[in-house]
Amino acid sequence: MANIVRLVLAVLLLLGIGGGIFGCALFSGGTQAVIEITPVSGVVPLTIHYSGSGSTGPSGITTYHWTFGTGEDSYTESGYYTYEHAGVFTVTLTVRAGDGSTATKSVTVEVAPAVWITDTNLDTLYRLSMDGDVLDSFHLPVGQPQGVTIAEADGATWLFIACKNNGNQRIVRVDPVTGNVTGNYPAPAQSPRNLTYAADEPKRIWHVDGLSRKLYGMNRTNLQVLGSFGQNYFKSTSPQVGNVQFLWTPAGLDWTPKNNASGYLWYLEGETRLLYKIRIIPRYDIMSGTQLEIVGDPVALDPYLFPTAGIDFYAGYLWVVDIAHHAIVQVDADTGEPTGTKITGFPGALPGGIEIQQ
Repeated sequence: MANIVRLVLAVLLLLGIGGGIFGCALFSGGTQAVIEITPVSGVVPLTIHYSGSGSTGPSGITTYHWTFGTGEDSYTESGYYTYEHAGVFTVTLTVRAGDGSTATKSVTVEVAPAVWITDTNLDTLYRLSMDGDVLDSFHLPVGQPQGVTIAEADGATWLFIACKNNGNQRIVRVDPVTGNVTGNYPAPAQSPRNLTYAADEPKRIWHVDGLSRKLYGMNRTNLQVLGSFGQNYFKSTSPQVGNVQFLWTPAGLDWTPKNNASGYLWYLEGETRLLYKIRIIPRYDIMSGTQLEIVGDPVALDPYLFPTAGIDFYAGYLWVVDIAHHAIVQVDADTGEPTGTKITGFPGALPGGIEIQQ
């Protein structure tokens, strides 16, 4: 008889009706983590809404622990999180029930890069997809925007935009999510052009001016000038520009990292159409300062690309703002030749600086 009872119990359990007869606690499914995320894909900066309210467990859920694949976490049942870099991230929720049991669930979020480009005539900043679709546009309260870069300052990620502003030269700090201007600073010279952010020590926002013909290294928090480098400096330290035009007509500026070093600045000279690689040499004691040195031979870019308003490196290629053809052109930085890939169809009258947020 005992064997028959065991058999009946097993059959009832398999049929899913045991809970109704013997009680939910005896045959409950235990603790379950349930994730709800909207959206699960998009373009940076991407704000998601996350919720674990559907999670269940004996005596209810007492603890929620979220990780977002970025090193940050949260202990709320639900909320919002903004991804400020492109990539594929794993969102993980671990819940603890009243009886001490736990459960974990993960979901993948895919964040694509964004292309930020200024329009000098329309005083507008556009956020584009890599296909050229307009995702956002912000009208700026200062005029004639030129270079744009993404930088981290005061614990957040910001856009910095250099603006000629009809002679009252400014660099503004903009929230990339709302478009609100959160800082307004004087530019260090009379004709602001391109900007870039060096994310490794010594962390600097670098700016090139077309009238003073200098590169400026600036504090990323208050934009105080920490050092400037003009034509005479480079002619004395870098034989590559000893007898050629350099810093005459800035056509682009970018920074790329290097392992165990401070990285490189890349400067495009519009007069000669040459792309230069500049090594950043950090100071070695309190009495010295950051130095710059051109390394290797410059690369001549295809004349088809000029006049050019800005450059940025992404996914192993140089991207160039081609003013005449209203396009962002992918270029092989080793040869200076376009690859055939380009971004077109975006709005505006006079494209300016570019930053690919990645």
